[in-house]
Amino acid sequence: MRPGVYKKHSLLGVGSSVVASMLAFVVLLLGAGTAGAEDGRTVYVPVTFHAEAQDIRTSACLQVEEHVYTQPSWWEDSSSSATAAERALKGVLAAIRRKDRAALLSLTDPKEGSDTKRFDEQAAAFFQQFEALEIIGVPRAYTFDGLAVFYGRFRSPQHMLFAPLVFAHENDGTFGFLPTRTDKPTYHIVDDWFNAPWGAGPSSKPAYCSDAEVKRASDRMSLAVPAGTPVWHPSQLLFAGSPLEKTGEQSALAAKVKSTVDEMRAALTADKIDDFVKHMTPEGGGRLKQWFTTADETDRTRYRTSFLQQQPFYFLDLSPLIVVYTKLQDDTVQVMYFTAKNDNALLWTNSSHVTVSDKIFKRGPLYNAASLPRPFSNVATK
Repeated sequence: MRPGVYKKHSLLGVGSSVVASMLAFVVLLLGAGTAGAEDGRTVYVPVTFHAEAQDIRTSACLQVEEHVYTQPSWWEDSSSSATAAERALKGVLAAIRRKDRAALLSLTDPKEGSDTKRFDEQAAAFFQQFEALEIIGVPRAYTFDGLAVFYGRFRSPQHMLFAPLVFAHENDGTFGFLPTRTDKPTYHIVDDWFNAPWGAGPSSKPAYCSDAEVKRASDRMSLAVPAGTPVWHPSQLLFAGSPLEKTGEQSALAAKVKSTVDEMRAALTADKIDDFVKHMTPEGGGRLKQWFTTADETDRTRYRTSFLQQQPFYFLDLSPLIVVYTKLQDDTVQVMYFTAKNDNALLWTNSSHVTVSDKIFKRGPLYNAASLPRPFSNVATK
């Protein structure tokens, strides 16, 4: 990659290697000066869906607070006007610079700091490699669901990259550093958007949800905590959902979903695999055809039975992504993703592809809401 070219950080969250975590962090340690931050503002971040062949910008929107820092090297400012989260960031940077293990441990979230061996490995890597990269700035931060996430822009001899530093809001109002970040689904939504081509990392003019997308959303839900649970700076996911049998403005799309699934069911019953896979993405359809060629009849029968049992009953219109919830005979809820082609035909997407997007739709609050006796009856309407 050419010098100066943006590159997404390679850190993948909890479970990342020590060296990878270090690279995302130590580059913040260079620079000096004074600066301030603009007041936070509410923004609506579009959810990114990871399909087999590409990332898709959906019309689901996560409401978070964004802070923009216009001055360089603001983290070196000793001004007392800094927020508690900003003071935590400054303290951690100073501790790393001094190679002060005790200070870094005291600034780390207690749960993460309790794993002494892992903490020592990370601290040693931070201290050894703190001069590996140069900081260009920390231009943005996002606060939501008990987290403060700062994004730093870094430079190496080969490229530019962004990487996050994540802090947890503690009960006493302070912030604890999370060296391994967090696995909260809302963190992944923000991080995916930031690093997407339309996000604040690669683009100087990041794309947020439009006023029209926010307005068309019929429902809202917290993905981080149960409804009514106090949390610092709670986020809300805005989306449009509907029972498949409900009439109204979603009736045309509901009919398209039902007809697509019915055609797939008919093709599979008739053992016409080519007619079945035409309703799938090329990646998923190709894998299925290859599997059908080598699978024995017992496995093919098991696949047919599993698919034919699925009865669609609810969908989320996150166009161009449609999330369809289905039930098996034992009332087990399953999820199918469909994406719209240019001719508005729906293609079954990620049929055998597992991604971080599943944490949003195939488990957690949305999945639990779909599994209720009255699906999504616990969702607040706008």
